[in-house]
Amino acid sequence: MRHSPFLFIALAATILPLCSRGENIDLPTVLKLAGAQNIEVQIAEAKLKEAQALDNGSVWQLFPTLSPGVSYRNHSGRAQAFDGSVSDVEKQSVAAGGTVQLQLELGEAIYRRLVAKQVAVAAGHQLEAQRQQTLLQAAQAYFDLSRAHQSIALLEASAKTASDFHAQILNGVKAGLAFKGDEYRAFAQLNRAEVKLQQARDTAQAAATNLAQILRLKITDALTPTDLQPLPLAFDEKKEALDALVQRSIQKRPEIAENEALVEAAEAQLKGVTYGPLFPTLGAQYYAGGLGGSTSSSRSDYASSSDTVVTLSWKIGAGGLFDSSRKNAAEALHNQVELKASRTRESITRQVVDAYANVGYLSSQLELLKQGVQASEAGLKLALARKEFAVGVVLEALQSQQDLIQAQLDYLQAVAELNKAQYRLKVAVGE
Repeated sequence: MRHSPFLFIALAATILPLCSRGENIDLPTVLKLAGAQNIEVQIAEAKLKEAQALDNGSVWQLFPTLSPGVSYRNHSGRAQAFDGSVSDVEKQSVAAGGTVQLQLELGEAIYRRLVAKQVAVAAGHQLEAQRQQTLLQAAQAYFDLSRAHQSIALLEASAKTASDFHAQILNGVKAGLAFKGDEYRAFAQLNRAEVKLQQARDTAQAAATNLAQILRLKITDALTPTDLQPLPLAFDEKKEALDALVQRSIQKRPEIAENEALVEAAEAQLKGVTYGPLFPTLGAQYYAGGLGGSTSSSRSDYASSSDTVVTLSWKIGAGGLFDSSRKNAAEALHNQVELKASRTRESITRQVVDAYANVGYLSSQLELLKQGVQASEAGLKLALARKEFAVGVVLEALQSQQDLIQAQLDYLQAVAELNKAQYRLKVAVGE
């Protein structure tokens, strides 16, 4: 009988649905949930709303405030008149109206507005960066889960085959046709297969828990991937030149845009402390209402009243003119932000280079492992053919089967790592 390529992987794919228990989930669903439910994404969204609120607040600070109110005053006892004389006085007054007040630092107000605006822009890019990183984590966790379940299916088939071979040799020993030592060796093979199966189940449980945590699902619910075959993804990035990918990452990565916005915010803050104190602080106050009072409870003299005050002032010292410490601090902050931006650019370039090289290496490795699986299948086919003529070569068939399982497990591992590397490259480029 001719064995098709990757025979045991295909058989495992049919066994997997029968042995799986839990909630089925696929990659598109994982990415959708990760972008909406992940707690780190929600924290970044909250930070964006906070920055937007502060940005809106900086606009309102440019407008005057209105303070309506009513006051009542009652005085009895000694009081001093304008001419300096002191006498006993009993008087009452009532005032009702509103005060419009404006306190505006003309120079720094504009720069504070620019700082708040750029901080809000940076928060928006930070949210997108966090969303991309979360999608990457979720995709990698899904690939780990898929590989773990595919490994379980392969190892279950391996354990069953090892059990059948052990039973055949045991029957041969009882009939006096096989060596007892071969039965011990077959049992050891069976034992190793069962241990590997238990380890694979534990790995699958850990992978399901990790994915559920990223997606903020119920951790006690077992997640089962819908992918039943080890299929490598194919992205266009690995076909492009490395220099082009690096340039695209600098243009598209939200971390770059976030740092550019923070640099602009730091520049606005530095200009604010440098040139802002040169402009005066404008103070304006206008009161309009009514005022009435008398020496008794009667207030028939109530009538309109208004006051207007306008001031221009400069601040000298701390927080104003000649305060070199504020400027030095703003310059230091600006330098820090620029250095962090440079570090981010270098880090992103490194990410693209590493991911690109990793994709190339794993792609080549996958082809070699594929050839190894095919060779192991051919070896198992020949071993099974020899087994039909003598019980003594059962161990040879068992060993060939174990070699095939190991080759397939290595292939599964390479597929998962290649898919993860391609996702890392895609995110590193800013896609």
